[in-house]
Amino acid sequence: MTEWIIQIVQDFGYVGIFLMLVLARVLPPIPAETVIPLAGMGAASGQFNLLLVALAAGLGSAVGELVWYLPAHWMGRERFEAFLRRHGHWLTVRPEQVSRATDWFSRRGGVAVLLCQPLPGLRTLISIPAGACGLGMPVFLAYAAVGSALWALVLATTGYLVRIGFPWIADWMVPGALALFAGLLLAYILRLVRHRRHARLPSGG
Repeated sequence: MTEWIIQIVQDFGYVGIFLMLVLARVLPPIPAETVIPLAGMGAASGQFNLLLVALAAGLGSAVGELVWYLPAHWMGRERFEAFLRRHGHWLTVRPEQVSRATDWFSRRGGVAVLLCQPLPGLRTLISIPAGACGLGMPVFLAYAAVGSALWALVLATTGYLVRIGFPWIADWMVPGALALFAGLLLAYILRLVRHRRHARLPSGG
């Protein structure tokens, strides 16, 4: 699948990177981010500029995430809270925490949007509470673009360093990413177990 993605980036440059990141956020299984280290390698030979690669990727990612943000924004907080009361246990949110959780997100959700950008899946899912809890579109776009651009800069710089003579960096990328994902998954499972145990405890009184 990556061959046609690479071809589009080679043919259209920064516009191709932008379009592929939009597509990757609309359809998360598409591995468009794999081209960013390759663009970094191209920067080592003068084909691309690292900062412009990061900018194109950041803007493309933010625009793509609007596909998830906008329906949630139109859905509104009330219906989102009703959804959380039915299914919030998967997010380790108890019914009595729903209002506090949405209050927090309406005030500080931009930070969560920024921090989730390097995390596959979460960066898409985070767009839903961001929209439903009333995080303004300009604020959402700014946080999503900055977070994604910083992550793209890391990936592009990795490709650049591999190209100029540090191939061992590539050997650490996949194990490092897998270790990060495994750690986050374990933390989620432990939190979910504690949440379910708490839910089974009889209420005092």
